[in-house]
Amino acid sequence: MRTKKILIRSLELLFIAVWVFPLAWMLITSLKLEEEVITKTFTFWPQNPSLANYIKAFTSTYIINWMGNSFVVSLFAMLLTLAVDAPIAYAFAKIPFRGRNILFWLVMGGMMVPFQVLIVPLYLQFNSYGLVNTLAAAYLPRIALPIGIFILKQFYEGIPTDLEEAAFIDGANRARIFFKIIVPLGQSAMATVIILSFINAWNDFLWPLIVINDTIKYTITVGIANFQGTHGTQYSLIMAGAAVASIPQILFYIFFRKKIIAGIATSGMKG
Repeated sequence: MRTKKILIRSLELLFIAVWVFPLAWMLITSLKLEEEVITKTFTFWPQNPSLANYIKAFTSTYIINWMGNSFVVSLFAMLLTLAVDAPIAYAFAKIPFRGRNILFWLVMGGMMVPFQVLIVPLYLQFNSYGLVNTLAAAYLPRIALPIGIFILKQFYEGIPTDLEEAAFIDGANRARIFFKIIVPLGQSAMATVIILSFINAWNDFLWPLIVINDTIKYTITVGIANFQGTHGTQYSLIMAGAAVASIPQILFYIFFRKKIIAGIATSGMKG
């Protein structure tokens, strides 16, 4: 038993190290001067720690605008995802209709379709609507999150049917039951969907790169990528930008972590 505990703890520490090392490398490199990063003599710790890269990122780039754009995109993606996924998940979980299971698995099949396959038709569609080079084009394709529907459906199926039947007897309709019973009980699962959609939109790179052309409208991921110039790459500046871009995600997770863990833990429970 003791050997098993030691093995489990060793694996836990290994996973922690694998997760923490890239973050530590990012922060340490962001404190180095560019000359120190590209030198042939490797040093892990900065010889002269400096905030010059952070100062340059905030004074010489549009990083504040990019952060604001990413926040707007992520916020709308988060709210719209929840508004779309929650009713769909409720219908799949609680409303019997012909072909429900087939339709559900067709929706789940969307997770297996690479987003790259949809880029050309999506771009043509958004271009015909005049939405190219707008923030709306960046978040609208992200509002249908199949994994969000799955998580919410699994949670809703665990809500006792007796609650709905009692509400029906009292004269409540489906909409009232959804907003007065299902939504309050499903807050932990909704928190999971919220953070997944937020991080998914915040980290999105390829689609905003394609549909947004103006530098000032870039999201943070696209903006940081532009630190790679024609005549060279400013690695320390990229790391500083990446460190700044990581802050909202970390804070978001800290605030919602308890509900997220509860939502994931209970989404697979039935009855």
